[in-house]
Order: sequence, then structure tokens, then C-alpha cells
Amino acid sequence: MPQLKIEVVFLYLVFVHYGDTAERIDFENLYTHLFLTDQTELLQNVRPSPYTEVTGSLSLLSISSLDEVSGTFSVMITLTLSWQDNRLVWNTTNFMDISNISVPVTKIWTPSVIMRNSAKRVRTLGLENNMVTILSSGKVILNIGDFLETSCSFDVKHFPFDRQNCEILFVPWLYPNSSVGFKQRVKTIDLKLFSENGMWKIIGSKASIQYIVLSSEYPGVVYAELKYSVEMERRSSYFVLTIFMPVIMLLLLNSAVFVLPIESGERVGYSITCLLALAVFLTLTSEVLPKTSDPLSVLSCFLMLLVMTSAMICTMTIITLWLHHKDEKSPMPMYLKKFTHVMSHVRRCRKPPTMNKTDASLKTVQPVKQDPSPNLFLSMMTKRMDQTDQTNWSLSNPRLSKWSARANCLSVQTPRNHILISRGKHLQSCLIFCVWFLHCA
Repeated sequence: MPQLKIEVVFLYLVFVHYGDTAERIDFENLYTHLFLTDQTELLQNVRPSPYTEVTGSLSLLSISSLDEVSGTFSVMITLTLSWQDNRLVWNTTNFMDISNISVPVTKIWTPSVIMRNSAKRVRTLGLENNMVTILSSGKVILNIGDFLETSCSFDVKHFPFDRQNCEILFVPWLYPNSSVGFKQRVKTIDLKLFSENGMWKIIGSKASIQYIVLSSEYPGVVYAELKYSVEMERRSSYFVLTIFMPVIMLLLLNSAVFVLPIESGERVGYSITCLLALAVFLTLTSEVLPKTSDPLSVLSCFLMLLVMTSAMICTMTIITLWLHHKDEKSPMPMYLKKFTHVMSHVRRCRKPPTMNKTDASLKTVQPVKQDPSPNLFLSMMTKRMDQTDQTNWSLSNPRLSKWSARANCLSVQTPRNHILISRGKHLQSCLIFCVWFLHCA
């Protein structure tokens, strides 16, 4: 029985070794058949035909970074190129049904491809320590995996609700379109192996062919170019929670200064504290804002407007306190009287003149004569001020406080809605507008 086991193991090793040896011999014979001939130099230096068509496809693996200041787009990609070389055809039945073979890229002719919009040095891709796969039909497949840093122009006007479109351009070096032509295998970028990025979301891609002239001295020499476009949208949730919401709450607190009673003596200190809190917060958030001036982010302008609004609130607080402590016996300027009456008329809150019932019964109604003056509204208000002298310093103070609060809310609401609506955020804009309306009502 032990002898039988030894014989079985011996026969198994003999057949396996024979099979491996036979397959290795067939690979060696195939390699000799393809490359150890008189055409070795021709295979390496001469393209397969006078016109060679190269098919390309791009697979995006990951997005490393997007730098708005330097204008660079860093990605990890795999570029697949394929073409037909009839000099590398063999019959599979003569070589133990071997259908493909992998050889060093230096053994055959390959199209020298460069990335035209590289942010660093221009170099030939895929010719260092790389392999090509050759099929029995003569089709050659070259896979180029590389980390690329391309130049890209960014538009951060609508940050953080912006969308960017970056391109990756490949062109055959020293081979015009009359010698080497390009075509796309598919019309989009392959994203099956893509690793999601925490900052950017890909919303679209496009693969196309465009024809360019590399030298103005030879305008008739046209090159075919592989063009890949990646459209991305910034994930804005982080910025909404860390910038928009805290700033809006600070501004709402700042607007509440006009609700405080003047007699409390806390208005000036409260408004200055809110201004300092806003300034400190903007200093902390300045690190995440795009540091570009062309174009300037609307969010940067909006934050600067908030600082100016907070400073205006401090100024209006001081003015209202000055009006409150004004001597009642001192005459009130006519422009301030007109302002107070106009604001009271618009809000319909002007207190009517008091009269007793006896006097009211003795009054006779006089017909209103039309004033030929072109400014009928101001003339009527002037006559009313002449007839009743009930406007004083204490009456102008609350009117000015209310309209200062409303002007502050409006100055904050308008640019924020512009940012949201411009990026299609209609629902968020409506919700914020409702909060603003309830606050300022």
C-alpha cells in the first residue's frame, strides 16, 4: 500500500512538471517567433502602418486635491490605449492555445503620449518599467497608471455652492493626425473604481476628441487630442454648518440690540460685544475661504458686509442714545421732523391729536383743497406739522430704532438669498426668509 502511494505521487509530479515545462517551452517559442527575428528594430521604432488608429479610455481612481490659488487639479488615473499591429499576429494552435503574452514596453512601438495641460514638467507617460499585453489577433493594449497634476481654472464666485470643470488632455508626441489618430472607446470617464472624495462630488464626465495645432509655424500640422472633462460640485454641508449658521445667529443677536430698553444702559456694550464676537469668528473662518481675487467669492463680500452692518448697528445705537438723552426743550430740526412723520405714516402708527368730545362736536368739516404743488405728499405732511407740534425727540427715537433694525435685516437677507438662489437653493432661501420675516416683523 505505501508503495502504491509513492507511485501515484511520482506520476503526478512527472505529469505536472512535464505540463509546466511544455507551457514554458511554448512561451519561449512564441517569444522567439515574435521578437527574435530580423524585424526586431522595426518592431521597436516603426509604427505598424502608415496610419495607426489608437483607441483610448480613462479610468478615474481618486481625486487628491484641488488648489484654487495655484490652479491645480491632482488625480490618480489609469489610461488605457490600444491599437492594431499585424506584425504581432500568431496562430494559437501552434503555441498550446496561448492567446496573449505580456512583454516590456520597450520591445515594441508605442505612441509617445504626453499630458498637454500638466502643471509641472511635460513627460512621456507609460514608458518607464511598464508592460504591454499582446493578443493573438495582433491587438496591443497599454495600461498607464499615474498620478497627474493638471492645470485648471477655478470659478469660486459662488463658494461654497460652486461647481468646477477640469480637463485632462493627452496628445501624441511627434505624431500628427495624418500618422497617428485618436478615438474614444466610450463617451464618458470610467468611475467604477473611483474612491469618493470628502470635499468634491462628481456630477458628470465627458470624453471627446479635439484637433489642435501645437506650433504656429506649422499651421497645417494638426494633432488629435484625447480630452477628458470632469465636472465636480463642492459638498457644502460643512460650510453651511460652520460658517452660515453661526454668522446668521450672531447677526440676529446683533439686531436684537434695538429691543433692549434704552434705560438699561446696555445697548452700546451689547452691540460692541457682538461686533467683536463677529470679528473673532471671521478671523477663525478665514482659513477655509478661497484666497483668490479673480473672481472674488460672493461669500467673502457677504461676510465683509456683515462686519459693516454690525458697525452700522453700533453707530445707530449711539445715535438713538443721543436722541433719547436730548433736551426736550431744544428745537427739533425740520428734516428730523419730516423723517419721523414719514416713518409714522408708512407704519400707520402716528398717534392722532387728542380732543374732547365737546370740541369734536363743534368742529365743522372743511373741504380739502388740492395743492397745486408737485410734491403733494410732503406739502400735506408739512401742513400737518404746522398744525400740530407733537413731534419731539422722544418720538423720533423709537421710530429710528425700528427702522434701523429692519434695514439691518434687509441688508443681511438680500446677498444671502442671492447666493442661495444662484445655485438653485430655493427651499433653503425660503426657509431663511421666513425666519427673517418673523424676526423683523
